[in-house]
Amino acid sequence: MKKILILFLALITLSVFFSCGGQKTEGKAGKTTASEKPEEIHVLYMAQAAYQPEDVQGWAKLFTDITGIKVNVDFVKYDEQHEKVVASAVAATPTYDVFSLDLIWTAEFASKGFCVPLDDKIASFKDDIPQSIMDAFVYDGKTWAMPFLANFQLFFYNVDMIKRAGFSGAPPKTLEEMVTMMKAMQKKGIVKYPWTDSWNQKEGLTCEYVWLTGAFGGDTFDKNGKPIFNEGPGLKALQFMVMLLKEGLASPKSLTNDEPAAKDDFIAGQAAFTSNWTFQYGFLDDPKVSKIVGQAKMGLLPVSKDVLGKYKYNTASVSGFQGAAILANSKHKEAAWKWLRFCTSPIVQRAYLTEMPVWKSVATSSYAAKMDPTMGIKAKEIASVHHRPRVPQYTETSAILQKYIHLALEMKMSPKEALDKAKAEIEKL
Repeated sequence: MKKILILFLALITLSVFFSCGGQKTEGKAGKTTASEKPEEIHVLYMAQAAYQPEDVQGWAKLFTDITGIKVNVDFVKYDEQHEKVVASAVAATPTYDVFSLDLIWTAEFASKGFCVPLDDKIASFKDDIPQSIMDAFVYDGKTWAMPFLANFQLFFYNVDMIKRAGFSGAPPKTLEEMVTMMKAMQKKGIVKYPWTDSWNQKEGLTCEYVWLTGAFGGDTFDKNGKPIFNEGPGLKALQFMVMLLKEGLASPKSLTNDEPAAKDDFIAGQAAFTSNWTFQYGFLDDPKVSKIVGQAKMGLLPVSKDVLGKYKYNTASVSGFQGAAILANSKHKEAAWKWLRFCTSPIVQRAYLTEMPVWKSVATSSYAAKMDPTMGIKAKEIASVHHRPRVPQYTETSAILQKYIHLALEMKMSPKEALDKAKAEIEKL
């Protein structure tokens, strides 16, 4: 079935790809002739919580078969991307032509001239992408990346463990209800640590803190980019995280876990609940890696009982939208754009529904509803995301947050002291 799908993808892509702007290279179907040296582009991509490397490699091979343009993909951990993009952007000879742009870097990279605006290329089809996703890559009135990955966090729960603990099997709607379930699971010896997460001192920790702040009814920064996380919802969120660790409800491994490690804990049956990005869904029932096949589901993240009724869908999440951008010093901008248009196309996203499509026409299609029964859940969760602040000094801001949140989780500071210190340092930037 997959081979048929790929063949279908290849045929359709020919028409989509060469109608997307830019000139074809010489030769049949855009390929170079035998006497010419094939053009090459270099792509930096995340090997973490997103489309998986084997998928991207498959796209690259198909793209080369169609166009003759060779695509070299460098897969790195999320936390390595920023440094590598900066190094390539300031080099006389860039290492990369294309890179995956986290929405939080839009302001920084655009203001520094690291990537090129794409408005003239996307004007004809951008209305098929939700404004909330498109806006994530707009800075100073220009669009700096092609939306690629509508990433956001969701709730993963083990139905079997919930039932064994004496409940109906339905997921908890509130954080307080979830805590009650976790304590019952521990009392019955069902699982040692019911909660696992990615709370290592990396960007993922900031993301987890943002959605939990939303779950308590607020945001970490105000509309003017000023930090407000040290009181109210932000303080409650960190106090909740610390409580889970103090009472032995959250695994101590959470302090060193990244997203793939938290996923591994969950599919190994070592936790009943976790929050993670959309990529985790594809592993739940994979018999090659999962020990909980048929036992777990994906749902909406719970909120505090005091927040019920505040949000339309009674859930809160965090955005992790990714775009595909072209480095300003690339010597292969036209080939880079062709790759961007291909790998972000509706056809590719229609074939790989493990992630939420950025295209409205794909996400709302009868095909998507048939192939992905969780599309309705995803639509509600993506409508409930909270954003990390889009400020030029985001990297420094997040690093400060990570530092002090982690100190509180290690019980080296109280939540209030940690957040007060984080706020003071951020305001000095």
